[in-house]
Amino acid sequence: MEIPFIGGAYEGRSKNLNAQICQNLYPVIDREGGKTVIALMNTPGLTSWLPLGGEGGEIRGLHVMDDYLYAVYGNSLYKINTTPTATLLDTIGTSAGKVWMVDDGTNLMIVDGASGYVWDGATLTEIADADFPVPSSLTYQDTHFIISKAGTGEFYISAVLDPTDWDALDYATAESNSDKLVAIRSVGSALWLLGERSTEIWYSSGETFPFNRNPGGILDVGCGAVASPADIDGTMLWLDKLRRVVMTEGYSYRTVSTHQIEYQFSQYSNVSDAIGFCYNQEGHNFYVLTFPLEAKTGKTWVYDLTTSLWHTRASGANDLRHRANCFVMFDEKRLVGDYDNGTIYEYDLGAYDDDGTTLRAIRAAQSTHANRKLMRFNSFEIEFEAGVGLAVGQGSDPQAMLEWSVDGGHTWSNEHWTDIGKIGKYKTRAIWRRLGMGRDFIPKVTISDPVKRVMISAHLDAEAVNA
Repeated sequence: MEIPFIGGAYEGRSKNLNAQICQNLYPVIDREGGKTVIALMNTPGLTSWLPLGGEGGEIRGLHVMDDYLYAVYGNSLYKINTTPTATLLDTIGTSAGKVWMVDDGTNLMIVDGASGYVWDGATLTEIADADFPVPSSLTYQDTHFIISKAGTGEFYISAVLDPTDWDALDYATAESNSDKLVAIRSVGSALWLLGERSTEIWYSSGETFPFNRNPGGILDVGCGAVASPADIDGTMLWLDKLRRVVMTEGYSYRTVSTHQIEYQFSQYSNVSDAIGFCYNQEGHNFYVLTFPLEAKTGKTWVYDLTTSLWHTRASGANDLRHRANCFVMFDEKRLVGDYDNGTIYEYDLGAYDDDGTTLRAIRAAQSTHANRKLMRFNSFEIEFEAGVGLAVGQGSDPQAMLEWSVDGGHTWSNEHWTDIGKIGKYKTRAIWRRLGMGRDFIPKVTISDPVKRVMISAHLDAEAVNA
């Protein structure tokens, strides 16, 4: 019988930490003739596009202005062309942590949570205006650079098209609630002020102070991580104070994280360092949310706005956080900056590792049972896209490894391996036999070989045992 093997990560209400893993795989839905067909596809690997340095350190932000990519690596600002060739422009005062970058077509402004900087095409200058407050985040709308002032409910605007000129009176306060601002973000024509417990939506009014609060634009949802908000196609997502992921719907919002995922988040010691970005690939819009220091390895979660399903991404044999720290589209390439080694990579669906580092694809499905009767599990088969082996080297004889649980995912069997098809062996069947007995069956399949991973369906041959 076909079992519900294809799906997302951590769905439903179960708190079982091992249930429904979907790592480095994402579900796709194809609707033809009214029928929905779901498969699991491999997430993109990483190919090196431009190493900025070999001494370590994070790519803190990426931004495109005119025909150039600007990158902050450590404390250094680089200008990069499409060749790609990087030119070191200057340095800023900090070396780690998220930076925000926006531009008006002429000036590039950078804030790092401590100070502000402006690149005018010739010189990088720290903003020296005495009226410029300590910034906690940065955005741009209608000729004004806009910052949230750290530790307050206030946001300040620059002079028109001049990020070096600030006036102590050019500010407003999000005051529908007594909480402080966490982040500020421009999405379409709206200015979103994300506080600790509430959110306000403002608009450009054209008055002396050019922004006013939208009537009714007060939401009872806060922001739990200053770097978590990200938007795509006019929709913004972020991590709220209750450790939920929420998404805008017009001037309202809804929760998109499942109870199971929220349970995972509730176990984290700290979420205020979470980093989010959005991107589009193969017709899917993704929101990528990383918790950098969780369990000293980091955790990366991804919400697919196209299917409303979640998956996780991890790098290395020990399943560390994914290496992507920030994202930008440049020269028709999807580029991400590494969190640790100063490399800018390209997201590549034809790559099955992270620039030589293992990507383990793991799928653990929900439990299959027959009213809790004792069952004999004769065989388990996954329909892969077979014959995907490489010509030489690791992956020339690609394997899938199965473990299974008969106690709800608390313990797992030994590892059992089978072929998924050498190059051209399109009729290879991935079957595991004589899987023992139990009252439920949870399969967990892992692929480490750097080959294409496409799972279409799964079938379990089982029978009741008289006992």
